[in-house]
Amino acid sequence: MSFGSELKDQISIVNQFVQNGIQFLGEFRDFIKERAAIEKEYASKLEAFAKKHTVKKDRKVIGLSVGDATGSPRDPEYDASTESSTFVKAWAVILQETENIAKDRAEFSEKLSTIIFDEIKSLILKQEEARKKARQFIRHSAFAAKLASDRDKIYAEKQKAKANYDERCTEVLQAQQKLDKAQDEKTLEKLRKEHQHDIIERNISKNFYLLALRVANAQKKKHCLTDLPAILDHMQELNESRVRAVKYIWDEYVDFEVSALSNSEQHLEVIKQALEEVDEAADSELFIKFNKRDWQEPPDFDFESSHNADDNEDLQVDDISHVYLSNKLVRARKQLASINATIDIKERDIEGMQSLQEAYSTNANLGDADTVIENMLEYIREVTVLRTMQTNYETEINAIIEAIGDVGPDQIPHEFKTAAFTIPAKCDLCAMNVWGLKQGLACKNCGYNCHAKCEMKVPLNCTKEMGKINRGPIASMSFVGTTSSYGTVSDDARSSSSSPNTSSAPAETHRAVVLYSYTPRNADELHVSKGDIVTVIYTLDDSGWVMVSSNGNEGLVPASYIDMDVEDSVPASYTVDETETTITAVGDFVRAIYDWVAQSADEISFNENDIIEVTSRDAGEGWFEGIISGKRGHFPANYVEDYNT
Repeated sequence: MSFGSELKDQISIVNQFVQNGIQFLGEFRDFIKERAAIEKEYASKLEAFAKKHTVKKDRKVIGLSVGDATGSPRDPEYDASTESSTFVKAWAVILQETENIAKDRAEFSEKLSTIIFDEIKSLILKQEEARKKARQFIRHSAFAAKLASDRDKIYAEKQKAKANYDERCTEVLQAQQKLDKAQDEKTLEKLRKEHQHDIIERNISKNFYLLALRVANAQKKKHCLTDLPAILDHMQELNESRVRAVKYIWDEYVDFEVSALSNSEQHLEVIKQALEEVDEAADSELFIKFNKRDWQEPPDFDFESSHNADDNEDLQVDDISHVYLSNKLVRARKQLASINATIDIKERDIEGMQSLQEAYSTNANLGDADTVIENMLEYIREVTVLRTMQTNYETEINAIIEAIGDVGPDQIPHEFKTAAFTIPAKCDLCAMNVWGLKQGLACKNCGYNCHAKCEMKVPLNCTKEMGKINRGPIASMSFVGTTSSYGTVSDDARSSSSSPNTSSAPAETHRAVVLYSYTPRNADELHVSKGDIVTVIYTLDDSGWVMVSSNGNEGLVPASYIDMDVEDSVPASYTVDETETTITAVGDFVRAIYDWVAQSADEISFNENDIIEVTSRDAGEGWFEGIISGKRGHFPANYVEDYNT
C-alpha cells in the first residue's frame, strides 16, 4: 500500500504530515539539548523533564498521530491510545522508561553529570542528517508545485490556441462578408485570395488548437495518474526514510545510555524492544486508513467549435494542412527520439544510484547514502519533466498518423538552416521576396529557399541534390506540375519550359534595366550586372523568373532583379552612357508599395503609397537613399516603384 495509489492528489495533507515529522526532529533535538543541560541535576530533574515531553506528546503538538493535517483525528471516536502508529508508540515507551531511569539514577547523578554531557555532545552532530531530510521534503514539495504550474501552462496554451482558432474563424467570416459585398472583378480577385488565405490560416490554427487540446488531455492524465502518485510515493519514501533515521538516532541514544549507565540497562532494554516494533510501512498504512477519501479522475477536455463555424474535432487534412501536419510529424519524431535517448541514459543512472544507495545504507563506511538519494531524486525530477515532453510528442504523433497516415519513403524532409539574404530572393514556396539577416531559411541539401513562416508549409520533397529544387505552392496558393498535388516544378522542369506561351509572352520584346547583379546557379540562367540594359523576351507565369538576352546570350534571371516598367527601353529618371552601358540616378521620386519600419537610425520609415524623393539609387546592395517628411535615410529598393511626378 502506498501514498500514490491510495491518496491520489492529496499533496497538501501529505505535505503537512511530512512537515509534522520535520517538526518532531526539532523536538527531539531540544530533548537531547535539554538532557545534557540538566545532567548535573539529573536525578531530581529527569522525571519532570520526561513528564513535560509526555504532555507534549499527549497534546499532539508535534502531530505524530494519524489524523488530519493539524494532528487531530478525523473520527471523533478515534482513540490514539488504542490505535496509533508504531512510531508514536515507540516514542511513548521512550518517555515512560526515561521516567523510570530517573528514579533509578538518583545515586549516580554526580558521576554521570560530566560523562553524559560529553557523550550527548557527539550525538548532537547527528542533527545535520536531520536537516538534510528537511531539505529533501521542501525541495520535493516545491517540485510538485512546479509540475502543477507546468500543467497549468499547458492548459493555458490550450486556451490560447482556442482563442486563436476563434479569431481565425472570425477572420474567415469577415472575409466572406467582404467578398459577398464586392462589385468589381479586381476587388473580387483580391478578396478571394484573402479569403482563401484566411481559410488556410483558420485550418492551421484549428489543427494547432486540436493538438494543444489533446496534449492538455494527455498532460492531465499524466499529471493525475503518473506525476502526482509518483511524488506522493517519493514523499512517502522520504518520510519513511526520516522515520528510519530517527529510529537509528534513538538506537544510538539507547546504546549510549546502556554503555554509560549499566544500572539503567533493564529500562533501556524495554525501550529497545519498543523500537524494534517501529514499522514505517505499517505507519503509512495507518495514515492512509484515516485520510483516504473518494477520488475520481477529472474529465477530458472536449473540442469546442468556434461560434463562427460549424466545425468538428477532426484534424484538417486538405493539401496544405497535410503538408503542415507532415512537417509537424517529422519534427515531433526527431524531438521524441532525442528525448527517449536522454530518458534511457538517466534511467540507467537512476538504477545505478539505487544500487549505490542500498549499499551505503547497509554499510555507512562506504559513503553517504543521503547524498546519493539527493542526486537520485534530482534525476527523477528531470526524467519526470522529460516524460511530460515525451507524452506531448507521442500524443501529437499518434494524432497526426491517425489523421493522415505515416510519412512515406518518397517524402524526404528538407534540412533547413537559418540563412541571411542580403539581396532579395524569391521564396521557393510563395514566390514572395525573402531578404534580411534572419528572415529566411535554406535547405543545406538542395538549396530550397523560403521564409521562416513558410517552413511548415514546404512539402517533404527534398531532392538531396544541390541546385535541383522541387518548388511548392506559390503566392496564389495554386499548384503547378502534374506529378504531385503539392507542386513539383524543378529547375530541370523550369528550363524545359523556356519557350514562350500565349498567356505570358508579350506581343513584342522590350528593354529593361538590371537593378542588382546576379550570378547564375544553373546552365539555363544568365549572368547580369547592376546597370545592364537587357532585352526581355518573355516571363514565366507566377514563377518569379524572366527570360532575357544580353550581348547575344539568353537566359533566366529573377524578375525582382530587373526594372521592366520603363518607356523607350530606359526610364526617364535615368541617363544612359551608351559607351559604358551604365545607368546613373539623377534624382527622382518613387512610390511605396509596402509599409516599411526603419530598423536603425540611418533608415527611414514609410507607409504604402507614400511618395519618397530618391537621392541615391546606389546606397548598397538592394538599397536606395531618399527623403521623406524632411528626413533622409536608407530604405529597401524592392519596397518601392518608380513614380512620375
